[in-house]
Parts: sequence; structure tokens; C-alpha cells
Amino acid sequence: MDCDVKLAGGQVIDGTGAPAAAADVALRGDAIVAVGDLARVTARTTIDCTGRVVTPGFIDIHSHADWLVPGADSGALVAPFVRQGMTTLVGGNCGFSPAPATARNRRSLEESSRLIVDDAIDLAWDDMDGFLTALERTPLPLNVAELVGHGAVRASVTGALNPAPPSEDELRAMERHVRTSLDAGCVGLSTGLGYAPGIFASEDELARFAAWTSAAGKLFTSHLRAYSTVSPVYQTDPAARAHNLAAIDEILRVAERGRAKLQISHLIFVGRNSWPTADDAIATIERARESGLDVAFDAFPYTAGNTTASVLFPPEMLPQLESILADPALLDAVKQLGQAMFAQIGFWLEDVQIMRANAPAFEEYEGLFVGDAARRAGLDVWEFYGRLVLESGRMARVLNHTYSGHEGTEDALRRVLAHPLCTIETDTFLTAHGFQNPASYGTFPRVLHTYVRAGLFPLEEAVRKMTGAAAERLGWRDRGFVRDGCAADLVVLDPGRLRDTADFATPASYPDGIEHVLINGRHVVDGGRYDAQAAAGKVLRS
Repeated sequence: MDCDVKLAGGQVIDGTGAPAAAADVALRGDAIVAVGDLARVTARTTIDCTGRVVTPGFIDIHSHADWLVPGADSGALVAPFVRQGMTTLVGGNCGFSPAPATARNRRSLEESSRLIVDDAIDLAWDDMDGFLTALERTPLPLNVAELVGHGAVRASVTGALNPAPPSEDELRAMERHVRTSLDAGCVGLSTGLGYAPGIFASEDELARFAAWTSAAGKLFTSHLRAYSTVSPVYQTDPAARAHNLAAIDEILRVAERGRAKLQISHLIFVGRNSWPTADDAIATIERARESGLDVAFDAFPYTAGNTTASVLFPPEMLPQLESILADPALLDAVKQLGQAMFAQIGFWLEDVQIMRANAPAFEEYEGLFVGDAARRAGLDVWEFYGRLVLESGRMARVLNHTYSGHEGTEDALRRVLAHPLCTIETDTFLTAHGFQNPASYGTFPRVLHTYVRAGLFPLEEAVRKMTGAAAERLGWRDRGFVRDGCAADLVVLDPGRLRDTADFATPASYPDGIEHVLINGRHVVDGGRYDAQAAAGKVLRS
């Protein structure tokens, strides 16, 4: 017997963007051992791939499911990921990682985990090495790599809602957390500049984090400070420079100062009036790359994204948010400010859809848009939204629409997805309860089917965006490609049947045409059958 598994007779798309080629693929253990004409190679198991396409397993470069996988039921929970072809996820994004955990932030980490998991988790570790070790002792349904979050690091030293600039001693403590996390095997560092405490960080502080990341040769990723043309974060004139473009300018300066390899997270344009800035945003990134900065970006293929309900409030409100929302006079002032700001952006509370209320009195409204829910409750839309944030302890999970398009208009989204610097992400919250984000079920098939058919790129380029391109950003040479010596993470799809079926009306719908998924050589999806107990994943320390 020459190999354990042979994928025979298929068209191989290898993840580099090269044209598909007829080839067999041989696996031994958890690795690919040969690609080519392997007719004489014998195998314990042969998978007939005639008329099928064989690709590398899909890498989700921007995930929050690292909070899910320590759970005992994670194999069943992540079925929508694996059944769409995902074999590896990169967690710790948006500045939000499960470590480090200290007396300053442990409680806030445990409480805020309810945003992503159904029940608050017990953090049985102190640092990133402890978290990764805990994962290594856990049966993992897919591969997990981790970023350390700037927000988690900052909160571990100064607290989650402390807007004060850190002292030099505090910065030295933060540096120790960053360096030990990267030394423990994190693939990079993330920032979440739209959320506390990242929203309080100065450019100087961020440049230091970027430099520490660069010194370790790791990736620096950023959820930007603003994604709309007008943001309360900036006091500059948006007519002179739209605030979402100013946010791009800022993070490019940060990366240049820190000499960091930069990944801009989910390049989106929030609100109808922000969509026309897409070309300028992309041109700004292109100019930075032409000047020598190693910068790229990622995106999800939908016109809505999940987030916390409290993200809509300006940073100066966050430390006292509960008392402000509970005061009718102050809430009315927030309403006036918010309506004026939203009018400039082209986004309204009515564009917000409730995913998970995280408050028993509001569970009946899950899946509804806020305007419809408020009418059903007999409340003003702002009063309803304020109560939702209050009663959920800021942990209500929502889908904000008008991201780079809406209701069939998505020119901005398509320009981002089509760009060669764009890799594909899910950026989704997936739990057993609540209304789902269709990205959990259909991200990769949507790119491979809907956008390939729309002519944004050929199938080979679509595959590259979700495999080889992501691996290259992460510095991986042994995963994300179909070639000898690479990890045996593979997908077999039927191009004739392939299509995404999940949408905002029926999000929890599996795709068609993903026939086989192998993770580290283990056959976890076979036709319509998914083995939730396979535990084929690994922790990928860098």
C-alpha cells in the first residue's frame, strides 16, 4: 500500500491561482505525499473525484470561533463551517482574544464571552500559552490558529473601560504580554479600534504594538477606528477627508511606523453614503503598497455584518453607557445626536437586525429588524434599542445592514472582493441559539458560486483568495496548497451542483456541492454526512 487515501480523477486547483489541472492526490497520515498521475499508486481508501474539483481546505483568516472550540459540543456547533469547506480558522480578531487574563480583565472577558458563546465560559488559563495548551488538550473539530488581541492585552493591564493613556510602566507590562503571546505561537496581533478599550488607544500606542509584532515577524491586523464617512471618533471635517478614509490613513501610518505587515480587517463601507468611497479606499491602500508597505485586506461576501449592539455609541459614552441609556433625558439627547449622525451616513436603527438578544425579555424579537421589533413592543425605536443594550449587559448581538451595499446593490462590495489583495473571511458569530448570520453557512460557497458566476474572478482565483493567499499572509508554507508536503486539508466540490443557499431570510441553510472535506487527512465530510466526533483539528502554533 503506497498511501492511506487517494483522491483520483479530479481537477486540482492548487491554491496558487494557477489553472486547474487533471491530477490525483495521495495522502499518508496528515500530509499530502504526491500530486499527479498516480494510477499505479495503491491506497487503503480511494475517493472517486471524476467530474469534481479538488482544492485546499478553506482558511478563515478572520474568525471569532476560537471562543467556541474549547466547548465539549464544538464539533456539532461548527458543522456549518466545516460543511462549507472550512478546515482552519484564525481567531483572536478585532482585539478580542481569550488571553491574557488577569485580575484586571478576567471578569470582563468572561462576561463579554456571552457575545460569542451561549454561556459565559470559565477561563481556565492566564496567558496565551495556557489557552493554546488548553486547546491542544481539547478534541478540535478543525484547525485553530490564534491572534493575540490588543484589547485583551490593554484591558489586562488597565481595565476594559479605562480611557486614560497607559503609562510607560503599563506599556512595558503590555509589551511583555504581547511578546510572550507571540512567542507562545500566536500568528500575530489584532486590534479592535471600534470597541473598548481599543477605541481609546492613541496612534503612538498602536505604533508600539505594531513594532512589537513586527519584531516577532508576525501579522498585524486591524479592525479600523471607523468604517463610515462620518464617525464620532474623529473631530475632523468629513467633507475634507471621509472618516473611514482617515481611519485607513491612520492604520497605514501605524504600520509604517512599526514596520509591520498589515492586514486590514473586513474592508467594509457602512451606510449608503459611505459606498462611494470604496474606490478611494482601495486606491489609498494600493499607494501604500506601491510605496513599500506590506498591506492587504479581507472581506466577507455579504452586505451585513454581526457585531455588538453597543458599537453604535461614541467612545466618550462607553464608560457610563448604562447610566446614560437609563436616563430618559440623556437617551433623548443620544437620539438627536444619533439621528443627525445617521443621516450623514445613510444608516438607521431600522437597518439593524437582532441576532441574539442575550436578554430573556427580548428573545421574541430575534430575527426581526429593530424598527419592526420596536413597533411590536409599542416603543420608540431608540427607547427599544436602549433597553436592548441595557438588559443584555451590552451583549446583544446584531446584524448591521448596508455594509458595502443593500438589497441587491453591492458595487462597493464587489470591488473589494474582486481585488487581488482581498482574502475571504467569515467574521461570524455562531451559536446554538438565536438568529444566524448567513456567513456561518455560506461564505466560501458564495464566493465560489455566486461571484464566480457574476464574473468577478475565475474559480482558480476564488480558491486562491480563501487558501493560498490567506496562508501567505499568515506566513504558512505547509498549509493552504495542494502540493507534496502540505497538510492534507482538502475539499472536493461538484462544480455543477455548487451553490450557496443561505441568505438573510433563511440563514441556517447548508450549501450544495461540497461533497468531501478532509482535515489533516481525516475524512470529516462525506457526501451529506458530517462526523462531528472526528476531532481532526490541530492547534497551529507559529
